[in-house]
Amino acid sequence: MGPRPSRAPRAPRLMLCVLALMVAAGGRVVSAFNLDTRFLVVKEAENPGSLFGYSVALHRQTERQQRYLLLAGAPRELAVPDGYTNRTGAVYLCPLTAHKDDCERMDITVKSDPGHHIIEDMWLGVTVASQGPAGRVLVCAHRYTQVLWSGSEDQRRMVGKCFVRGNDLQLDPSDDWQTYHNEMCNSNTDYLETGMCQLGTSGGFTQNTVYFGAPGAYNWKGNSYMIQRKDWDLSEYSYKDPEDQGNLYIGYTVQVGSAILHPTDITIVTGAPRHRHMGAVFLLSREAGGDLRRRQLLEGSQVGAYFGSAIALADLNNDGWQDLLVGAPHYFERKEEVGGAIYVFMNQAGTSFPAHPSLLLHGPSGSAFGFSVASIGDINQDGFQDIAVGAPFEGLGKVYIYHSSSWGLLRQPQQVIHGEKLGLPGLATFGYSLSGQMDVDENSYPDLLVGSLSDRIVLLRARPVINIVYKTLVARPAVLDPAVCTPTSCVQVELCFAYNQSAGNPNYRRNITLAYTLEADRDRRPPRLRFAGSESAVFHGFFSMPEMRCQKLELLLMDNLRDKLRPIIISMNYSLPLRMPDRPRLGLRSLDAYPILNEAQSLENHTEIQFQKECGPDNKCESNLQMRAAFVSEQLQKLSRLQYSRDVRKLLLSINVTNPRTSDRIGEDAHEALLTLVVPPALLLSSVRPSGACQDNETIFCELGNPFKRNQRMELLIAFEVTGVTLHTRDLQVQLQLSTSSHQDNLQPMTLTLLVDYTLQTSLSMVNHRLQSFFGGTVMGESGMKTVEDVGSPLKYEFQVGPMGEGLVGLGTLVLGLEWPYEVSNGKWLLYPTEITVHGNGSWPCQPPGDLVNPLNLTLSDPGDRPSSPQRRRRQLDPGGGQGPPPVTLAAAKKAKSETVLTCATGRARCVWLECPIPDAPIVTNVTVKARVWNSTFIEDYRDFDRVRVNGGATLFLRTSVPTINMENKTTWFSVDIDSELVEELPAEIELWLVLVAVGAGLLLLGLIILLLWKCDFFKRTRYYQIMPKYYAVRIREEERYPPPGSTLPTKKHWVTSWQTRDLYY
Repeated sequence: MGPRPSRAPRAPRLMLCVLALMVAAGGRVVSAFNLDTRFLVVKEAENPGSLFGYSVALHRQTERQQRYLLLAGAPRELAVPDGYTNRTGAVYLCPLTAHKDDCERMDITVKSDPGHHIIEDMWLGVTVASQGPAGRVLVCAHRYTQVLWSGSEDQRRMVGKCFVRGNDLQLDPSDDWQTYHNEMCNSNTDYLETGMCQLGTSGGFTQNTVYFGAPGAYNWKGNSYMIQRKDWDLSEYSYKDPEDQGNLYIGYTVQVGSAILHPTDITIVTGAPRHRHMGAVFLLSREAGGDLRRRQLLEGSQVGAYFGSAIALADLNNDGWQDLLVGAPHYFERKEEVGGAIYVFMNQAGTSFPAHPSLLLHGPSGSAFGFSVASIGDINQDGFQDIAVGAPFEGLGKVYIYHSSSWGLLRQPQQVIHGEKLGLPGLATFGYSLSGQMDVDENSYPDLLVGSLSDRIVLLRARPVINIVYKTLVARPAVLDPAVCTPTSCVQVELCFAYNQSAGNPNYRRNITLAYTLEADRDRRPPRLRFAGSESAVFHGFFSMPEMRCQKLELLLMDNLRDKLRPIIISMNYSLPLRMPDRPRLGLRSLDAYPILNEAQSLENHTEIQFQKECGPDNKCESNLQMRAAFVSEQLQKLSRLQYSRDVRKLLLSINVTNPRTSDRIGEDAHEALLTLVVPPALLLSSVRPSGACQDNETIFCELGNPFKRNQRMELLIAFEVTGVTLHTRDLQVQLQLSTSSHQDNLQPMTLTLLVDYTLQTSLSMVNHRLQSFFGGTVMGESGMKTVEDVGSPLKYEFQVGPMGEGLVGLGTLVLGLEWPYEVSNGKWLLYPTEITVHGNGSWPCQPPGDLVNPLNLTLSDPGDRPSSPQRRRRQLDPGGGQGPPPVTLAAAKKAKSETVLTCATGRARCVWLECPIPDAPIVTNVTVKARVWNSTFIEDYRDFDRVRVNGGATLFLRTSVPTINMENKTTWFSVDIDSELVEELPAEIELWLVLVAVGAGLLLLGLIILLLWKCDFFKRTRYYQIMPKYYAVRIREEERYPPPGSTLPTKKHWVTSWQTRDLYY
């Protein structure tokens, strides 16, 4: 019988109760990979401040007893009481128990002899190393000091010293490894040689070698030493760098191994963190004669980063060659907030390492990420070596766990262990030292020992990793015909599981329980399937192994099924719920009961069920939906622009959808064919033909068919009410999108854009197009005028502007322009404007630019005619002062009735352009123009006419920069008939005797004048020769004009008359 959704089928009732209690208690499902942080082994120092945990090592004791030990160096530990020494340092061995204070001090006895050597503060335990299973232990004190005497003065040489102890951590006098002095530095030399070498700052074991770092040798240039044993032979090797430079700190860290630069020969890898201020790593090989030769130098990239202060060797990609990891804990990038780095150099098949790292890992700012780095073995048993990196100053300290693969080290850490989450009071600088590669709880997974400077060490054990090697999910039938489904059965799903341990331990057969979740149509709502006995498409169950392997479940189809094209995806995911303590606990509880699923494996599976349909042998419908659409008029003519006004009420959209077969597309049935329209708020759906094809919500959906068959055609005519078009509307955009659940990858949205030309509707009219006025009286100059009454008879025009309905709101201005007859052709005044007033929601004057209204600033006759600004400049055209010529009365002779027309179009009048903006108002706006007939001009120039007609014009127009707003200009003409009212004066009659007396008096006066002129000889003529002067002269010939000898030529004086010779004399 199939299981019910409410419980796991055939699951033991006790297991269900346990799982229910776990959920009720808020049990924590641990997902962190696979170093356990809940069951801790913690050891604490007896004396605070001893730096217990400065160095750590895992050790397996096989002599005398079988046990695993945690070794911790405490270089500031108090000395064993001897009456002479206060502090020497120590090494502690801690058994694998749940107690925190059961560590024992390792017996390394060095007698105090201040005359020969000083053990006070020698930092015993600065380096601790194990040779591996059944191997020895190395302990170093790098501040061990030899004393030399020169007379009565002593000289101290801090040469350092290392001690080797047996597998049981006791001294065996018969073991040459332990009895050898291991003093590689010559204390008889000074600091320029090896007298201050500080041997043992770093060190370690291989199966047949022991090696040391001495960074103080040669003026702190540093050195590395190695002792190799083969049977009874012993060889010592050292390296002296040829560079004449101190303070490199070569030997600060040392690692030795094979398969680095040679398949079998060993290579010494030593760090020099102060090499050229950026740090370096030296790769050395043995040579005959006891020397080490440099094979390659890898240099750091940042000053002060301390590149080379920590190194580790591991074959990361399983190519058979050891790769190199180098720590640079002081590396930083200020902008990126980076603090500390690990450089990963991948071995190039034993030839060399690249000069630049293959991968650079960073830690957060101030964390000292990379202060420690260690190869910890394959902690998850996936076949690749793993790496631990310490960041002791990130919070209370952190340890990052990195896994590797065939491509090398993975960039992202698989687990980060936070010191503050371990629940250990007083813990700090967690991750200062690291040691791994040993399985201390014998569960086939190596564990990790972490040291700190807070007198605590923590053992992190690895949990077993479970691989789900067999997980099947099968649905029957694979092709579903809804017609054959029954109310109790439609689809059957079978799921099966099997597992193994990643370490490959065949004896690991724990009864584990997987929690799984089945979900039908996870990516579709609503789902199309539900589990039998439930209305839900999700089923939660439990799966116990190895007793139970397979389960079967029944599913039913939902009602009102529409989507029969896309397959139904049934997905399954699973997890391993384990009840872990909420807080870390101390203890040695076996972790076999707390396995963890392999996170590298996919934790889910899925299968699919196809519907039976007419879509070809591949069961995939390839449709070819195509669409044409356009805005049309009521006569179904295509529209490119909408000439909108308030009379426009409806807009039509024509859509044609087809599914043809073409050369490049099959055109199979389009399932769930749908047309989606996104319309602007200005359009409201009114009707659709055919009726009922579309539904209006915020988006319009039109169902075309399910399926929309091959070669089918559908035409839609959608009518919209145009209700929201405003002056701001530039265009109307409708987005159309075809969609189908069939396969068609060329369905792109179509955007229809209809430009909108908004036409304003307004009107312009006049109360009286033609006015009647007059001229007459006497002529008066400009300077003599004080009030507008002095100009002439008044005129008043009234214009009415109809309402627009919608305000322009900054998009433009409605303007009334007046073509005003201002002057006659000779420049004299014609119609003098005195005031323009606009009446809408209030009254205010209109003042066109150019000082054209009442430019003479004449006083208005009534309060309503007064200008808005009394400070307007008065234009003085009469330079003769304020007094003009006296009034002149003209007499008109009898003449026939006559009339003339003055208009700007013929040039007989000159017009100016006056503009008045019209406000946005929903009511009629009145514009009143008041003017005066310039009486003097008509008297002087048009006295011969009985009537003078003056014409002008007015135009209402829209001024805007928005091209889509239009308005038809409204124009009207106005005129005034000015009649003459001059008085005709009749000529006076003169008496005849007055005429005769006047004629006689004139003749008498003429005669007297003639007589007077005669008496004065005015009428006598004088001859020419009689009035000319007479002279007597003698002619001298030219040839006689030479002066006699001895005399000089006569000089012509400027006052002498010039004479000319003439032949005629009077």
